[in-house]
Amino acid sequence: MSAPLPGHHAPAADADDGYAVAVVGMAVRLPGCDSLDRYWEILAAGEDAVTRRTRKPGTFVPAYGSVPRPAHFDPARFGIAPSEALLLDPQHRLLLEAADEALEAANVDRGRTPAVSIYAGVGHNDYERWVGSALAGRPGVDAQALEVTNRGDYAATRVAYRLGLHGAAVTVQSACSTALTAVHLAVQDLLAHGSDLAVAGVAAVRVPSPGGYDAPLGGIGSPDGVCRPFDQAAGGSVPGDGAGAVVLKRLGDAVRDGDDIWAVVRGTAMNNDGSGKSGFAGVDAGAQAEVIRSALHVAGLGPQDIDYVEAHGSGTRIGDATEWSALAEVFADVDHPVRVGAAKGGLGHLREAAGLAGFVKAVLSLRHGRLVTTPNFDRLPSDLARTGGPLHPLGEPLDWPPAEGRPRRAGVSAFGLGGTNCHVVLEEAPPRPREHGQGTDAAQLLLVSSHHPDALTADLDALREHLDRHPARAADTAWTTQTARHRHPQRGYAVLTPEGGTRAAFDADRLRVQHGRAPSGPPEVVFVLPGIGSHYPGMGAGLAATDPVFAGHLRAAVEIADALTDGAVGRSFAAPGPRPAGDRGRVDLRALLRRDGAARPPRRALREVHLSLFCLEHAMARTLIDLGIRPAALLGHSLGEWVAAVLAGVIGLDDAMAAVARRADLVVTAGEGAMLGVLAPAEDVEKYAGGDTWLAADNGPGHCVFSGRPDAVTALAGRLRDDGFTVLPVDTAHPFHTPQLTRAADLLGEDMRDVPLGPARIPIASSVLGRWLDGETPAPSYWRDHMVGRVRFKAAAGLVLARHRVLIEVGPGTARPWIGQSDPDAVCVRTVRQSYEHVPDRQVLLEALGELWTHGVEADWERLHPAPGRRTTLPPRNLVRHRYLPDTPPPADPFAPSAPVPAAGAPATAAGGEQDGPEHRPDPAAGPQPPSTVGGYLAERFRLLLGLREVHPDDHFFHLGGDSLMGVHLIAGLKELTGTAVPPSIVFASATLGGMTREVEAWLAAAEQQQPEPLDDNESRRP
Repeated sequence: MSAPLPGHHAPAADADDGYAVAVVGMAVRLPGCDSLDRYWEILAAGEDAVTRRTRKPGTFVPAYGSVPRPAHFDPARFGIAPSEALLLDPQHRLLLEAADEALEAANVDRGRTPAVSIYAGVGHNDYERWVGSALAGRPGVDAQALEVTNRGDYAATRVAYRLGLHGAAVTVQSACSTALTAVHLAVQDLLAHGSDLAVAGVAAVRVPSPGGYDAPLGGIGSPDGVCRPFDQAAGGSVPGDGAGAVVLKRLGDAVRDGDDIWAVVRGTAMNNDGSGKSGFAGVDAGAQAEVIRSALHVAGLGPQDIDYVEAHGSGTRIGDATEWSALAEVFADVDHPVRVGAAKGGLGHLREAAGLAGFVKAVLSLRHGRLVTTPNFDRLPSDLARTGGPLHPLGEPLDWPPAEGRPRRAGVSAFGLGGTNCHVVLEEAPPRPREHGQGTDAAQLLLVSSHHPDALTADLDALREHLDRHPARAADTAWTTQTARHRHPQRGYAVLTPEGGTRAAFDADRLRVQHGRAPSGPPEVVFVLPGIGSHYPGMGAGLAATDPVFAGHLRAAVEIADALTDGAVGRSFAAPGPRPAGDRGRVDLRALLRRDGAARPPRRALREVHLSLFCLEHAMARTLIDLGIRPAALLGHSLGEWVAAVLAGVIGLDDAMAAVARRADLVVTAGEGAMLGVLAPAEDVEKYAGGDTWLAADNGPGHCVFSGRPDAVTALAGRLRDDGFTVLPVDTAHPFHTPQLTRAADLLGEDMRDVPLGPARIPIASSVLGRWLDGETPAPSYWRDHMVGRVRFKAAAGLVLARHRVLIEVGPGTARPWIGQSDPDAVCVRTVRQSYEHVPDRQVLLEALGELWTHGVEADWERLHPAPGRRTTLPPRNLVRHRYLPDTPPPADPFAPSAPVPAAGAPATAAGGEQDGPEHRPDPAAGPQPPSTVGGYLAERFRLLLGLREVHPDDHFFHLGGDSLMGVHLIAGLKELTGTAVPPSIVFASATLGGMTREVEAWLAAAEQQQPEPLDDNESRRP
């Protein structure tokens, strides 16, 4: 591919731009922040996030850009054992977390996106030596294990392995330009179609934390602990830590998939200074200018098209002057202000992660249309001010309006020690198309999954808060959670309705039953098709009004039924059936118990009732199949077995409905009847039958049904009640499944001889035979016996439950309690509301799909929506993080300054390459002494718990990553040391090391003074 010509000024990138790459996800761990939202707050407020402590005489400067809780990790999220997590360099852990979070932010279902590459780098720290020393001699801790868990060679491949990424996995290392080098390589990979998605990541975290740096006279470290890029008072750099990742995708693919695009990469370039500079650690303005020009050339843009440059901006006089001259050369002829900023002013120099901080800052600025100030900048030095031309450092925040006729654009630079220079040209995201999915007036199903129950609870809370802030994003959020999120085993769902809002959807009692753990593989499901009993006029009509897929299947069945009922079935579905009066609660209990006093609706013709229920169940079953939920087996109850026969291919739809209509007519010829439900095992009450009553259905271990002549059934009910059984009349006027239907059943069997029948292509658990119908064709007499014989549903359900654990009740019925009685661990999900429920039909279906999903059943979610939706950015998923550091003091730093300093510092790696101090080797005979004082104990605990090489009285326990569990450990140790339980309120009256020591010592002294004098033996015996 050839790049566009240098003079070509392209318009905003569009989906057809083959050189444009979209930024679709990001994650950061930077000084003072562990989220994008918090990073933008810091940037927008112009905060300085460098941690500083009181300085003592000497060249050591106690200032450092520390990330929050760098030693904390959630190994279970990635299938890592705690023992391995302890060995693993915290940089690798943070890189893994950042890549995972960025992919989640990009709404990537890794299971369905195999071609994902990763380009990532890590920094250098002393963790391998520390953990190797602390765990020496333990099983599994050897040189190879330490190498694999700590060396940078394995950083990218570990992410690929743990996240299941199948594209290229390359560790990138170019000092301070590592992050932008990773971005450049990822972009090149995408443009060459080496992958469909690429992650660029980095982690540069010193463990143990140095807490500061040595700043000898003439070095590149800032002597006062403040970094001032391009400022007249700039005196050097301040080191810091950082980690993060960005996810990139070809722009056309991102637009096609409806991704939330943060920004567009229009061009990248990389070069090296070579030997044309004063030394290896020197810088070359010519090379820097050339890499910027090259990136603009690749982007098809010129300097005139750039509004803002996020500079490398190290804060050293030589580095800043060199970079300024390069920028001035490139932008000399621009006729509008080009603003210049530098993230290092508020974060410090993050070494390998420096370019990532600048890249994300520029993306956020483009997204918010706002240019933020550079902390600690006051004014340019006079020599830079004279040569700047259109360049203007950002000493205050500014709105960033787009230029006329083109979008906002920015450049980002990173220049590594050794001369590897990178520049990236960014452009604001193209306008998003309007939402195509359902609007805010439709119910929405939200799916949430995690690796841990506690994280799942936190994720549900975060999603609720997100929707409270952005209610208009409900449809986009539902689409995103259904179609574009990686699946974890711990699952929960919520159905958001216009009436209930988030409060009802995320109600704690409701969520309590709306979660589950998915098995490792998707389970097979069984369709349970109910019989007559819980039907009602207009069942499913509400769903037909909202769901085109269901409406289409229902319409096709109703057309056949209407020809058999003179349109009566169609009229019954014309509008939702009568809803109980009262409030908007979910259930009308009086109607449920049949005590509402309302007149029963006029009894419909039995043919209409049968065919209405048949149409509903068939349409619902076909809808589920269209949604990708295909039954592995079928279980029908009475009439439901006719629907099962159609689904299994035993009989055609037209023939089945004609047979059902004939069956209904024949039932009527048998005369009046009645049915009675009994909450008891069939074997316990069968002896009560007789005198024109028969046991008609054995439904479950605690439910059966009698049928017969009305007077006889009434008398039977009295006898059963007298003996303490609970009974309830069934709403029917016919003696189903009794010898009263013998003549009618014989006629049906004769009629079925002329109907084409075929083998069951889906196994049917027969409630006639009590065995499987699988691959065999039932004889016409089967349907005769089906009509007159007892329904052996309990036996058929037992067949199903011996093979399957997830069942779906496809229609209004009461099979779920019978299934639960047979096997409490089985799952039976309902799809249709009962007549007495105040719940929209679509809500019930969405709840069914959500419950199935929690048990591992995936739907074809796109089919659930009338049109494709848009992906939206959702809150980051929560982790359950714990501290993983060796519980021994870190080994002495071999590169620490030879003179004693308040806190030993690791080698500073700020831009420009500070030289290491003289080697210092501690006396090997001088081991750590057990602490005997409160101050010594607390200092040791701070070191061990917080992972510090040295401690300082101003060290703040919680600011440095301490938590409540560490606090309990600290308090328990104080009791062991002093023999006294020091109250937590005293221990943490001040959370700094010095303040805590003073508070505890003062309390112990006061407690000792208040103790009574010891009694002698004579005094102790006095009354």
